Amino acid sequence: MGIMTQRFSENRAGGQPVTLADLVPVIWRRRGVALLVLALLLAVLGVVVPLWQPDYQARAQIGFLPAAPAPLASRENAQPAAGFQISDLDTEMAVLRGTAVLSAARSVLQGEGVDFDPKPSRLAQWFGAERAVRPAAPAGSFPAESVETIREARDIAILRGKIKTAQIDNARVIEISLFDPDPVLARQMLDAVVNSYVWKRQNDLRQKLADQYAETRRQHEAALTNQQQHQQALLDWQDDHPLATGTINGAVGPGRGDDGTGRNLETIRQQREAARIDFVTLQSRQQAIADAQGNMGALLRLPEIANTESVRELNLRLADLRSKAADLARRYGARHPLVLANDAQIAEALADLDSAITAQIAAVNRDFENARTRIEIYDGEYRRIMDEMAGNNRDRLGFAQLQRALDRSSDEVALLADRARLMQSQLAALRPDVEILQSPELPGKPVFPSRRHIAMIGGFFAILLAMAAAVLREYFDRALHRASDAEALTGLPIFAVLPHVAYGDGKGRATDEENEAIGHLQTIIRLRSEAGQTGADGDMPGATSSQPQPQPQPQPQPHPISNTGADAATPKDAGRVICVTSPMPGEGKSRLARIIAARFARNGQRVLLLDGDLRRPALVMDGAFARQRAVRKGASVEGQEAAENMPDLQLVLQGDCAFSNAVFPVHAPELAEGETGTHPGYDFLGAENPVSSALAGQLMAEKLGHVIAVLKAKYDFIILDAPPVLAVADAIWLMRAADDRLLLLRAGKSRRDDIVDACNRLAQAGCAADGIVFSGVSRRGAYYGSRKRRRA
Repeated sequence: MGIMTQRFSENRAGGQPVTLADLVPVIWRRRGVALLVLALLLAVLGVVVPLWQPDYQARAQIGFLPAAPAPLASRENAQPAAGFQISDLDTEMAVLRGTAVLSAARSVLQGEGVDFDPKPSRLAQWFGAERAVRPAAPAGSFPAESVETIREARDIAILRGKIKTAQIDNARVIEISLFDPDPVLARQMLDAVVNSYVWKRQNDLRQKLADQYAETRRQHEAALTNQQQHQQALLDWQDDHPLATGTINGAVGPGRGDDGTGRNLETIRQQREAARIDFVTLQSRQQAIADAQGNMGALLRLPEIANTESVRELNLRLADLRSKAADLARRYGARHPLVLANDAQIAEALADLDSAITAQIAAVNRDFENARTRIEIYDGEYRRIMDEMAGNNRDRLGFAQLQRALDRSSDEVALLADRARLMQSQLAALRPDVEILQSPELPGKPVFPSRRHIAMIGGFFAILLAMAAAVLREYFDRALHRASDAEALTGLPIFAVLPHVAYGDGKGRATDEENEAIGHLQTIIRLRSEAGQTGADGDMPGATSSQPQPQPQPQPQPHPISNTGADAATPKDAGRVICVTSPMPGEGKSRLARIIAARFARNGQRVLLLDGDLRRPALVMDGAFARQRAVRKGASVEGQEAAENMPDLQLVLQGDCAFSNAVFPVHAPELAEGETGTHPGYDFLGAENPVSSALAGQLMAEKLGHVIAVLKAKYDFIILDAPPVLAVADAIWLMRAADDRLLLLRAGKSRRDDIVDACNRLAQAGCAADGIVFSGVSRRGAYYGSRKRRRA
């Protein structure tokens, strides 16, 4: 973050940190990148949003009663089962998402025509993909049951993945949610799951109670068998001890024999057992009546009440009156006399029924009290006889043990019989402990994230990513884009700012804005010339006394385009040397040199454009110069051998020919759009063919200074088109020979590292640039406009 802050705040005073206000111009400068990224992201978003399949949420709520519908006796413990607790909700939520419930729901949904096969996405449908077909198992590989089991497991897993359960606050309520792209299918699936769970819950309760009832019946049968065994053991003991039995029988009463006492004891025991059975039966009836007290419907479901003749007749009469009341109310209305009379008969029948039920309850209570009295009598008589027999029989202890075992087995038989009857009534009146509080409804809106949410979030992130792309483009862009940045980076003044122009113009014409900028540059050069400012060191190689003097050159022929006017601003003593270079190739320095040469030549001055790039000369790289050179070459080779080489800059630097033979005129193009006619041209001097690097460096180091000195005496302005500074070292020699050193930088092309490196190399060589020409900026329009606009 510190590097980025330094990158954006390098032009801020005092190294202030970057703020949001600083990012606005950055994004505006990089609005092309931002708009491109935004357009691409919005295009992707436009494809994704229609293909997005939102889920719909169907909801339902299930509530549990605080207690179980009936006390369920476990096998080990006869105590009633505990009621439903809140802690059991986690278990029930797991059961709801379990295999048993979902398998039942799957069967219901398959019966309704629901297909669990995965549907292709919208993107797959867009590409023409069909529904995935279930792969058929190879013949003989798996049995049909295994294939169906695999399909069922897959369907259950799909259904389980769509379901979510949650507890609502601290209540005994479970909220069930099911998510599916189809709202109708979501409601249908959830309805099947909820109903399957409720059915399974009720079936499990019924099955549990039925299992406990069956276990109680089994225990009752075992108790009966045990009771019969104790009875037989007692009879066997009496047969084995006839004397003791006679003694016990004789103790029953005076005047009775042994046989009579035994028979009497057995009769009393049987009567007591019959009275005990009646007592237990009446006790269970009385308990059932007490549990249903105050509820006529529950009382009428009891067999001992409902099977009474009077109650049955009154109940049938009441049902007939109620059905007749509904018919009369529908036919005549609630206030009709017939309806009121029928209501009175219903009230009377209810009163009679209540009286009959009360009478029957009283009869049951009387029978219960009578049974209790008989048991007490028989118990007293039985204990009396047994005491007498025990006192008269020395084996009374064994007899008593057998009798107590028989009594315990009889009590167990009675208890289990009562429990079995109670469970049977509970099984008949069983109600589920769960109810549906909220049935599944058809969802109206999709859940998050819907297409609208995706569009909004995607649009927001698209804008953020577009802004981030603009900022990153600015951060990683090492090229300059403003003249002020170039001035701050190099510390050099800006001599001219050239607008961005298209280089497809074959005529090489400059625009109005570019002409104004070149005029500004020309004015600065003239002012520097009049003030005597120069960037030359005065001791260039090849210009000192230690260097060999050049051979006398023949006088050049009068040049047709080097005519100077009387009012021309021409230097009095020697010509002015202007060198144009750039850090790297492709920044437009050659075009700038030609435009400067054409502009000075238009003012009637003698101008020479010297192509200082011996490795890639303009005569080879530029088609326009090559054509004009071809015309010149064709005129000069008349009467000579075809194999003779044409004079060029290389031969001039080597001293093999005079420069006047190597120079040829170049006609300057129109300097602005709409201009026509003939314009003064300038001379051009350059190499005919590429020169090797070693020879080019040697010629520039040893011969350039002398040649420039000779040319300054012949021309008013010498424009040096130097190669890039970072490409070859020849630019340093050309810059050292110049009076005005121009460093061309192009907006969006020249990189910061290259600019700093080029300035450092020139400064180390003692030929630092005097100013910067910044080109490629946005066009804002000329001040005066073209001739077309002036004529308009």
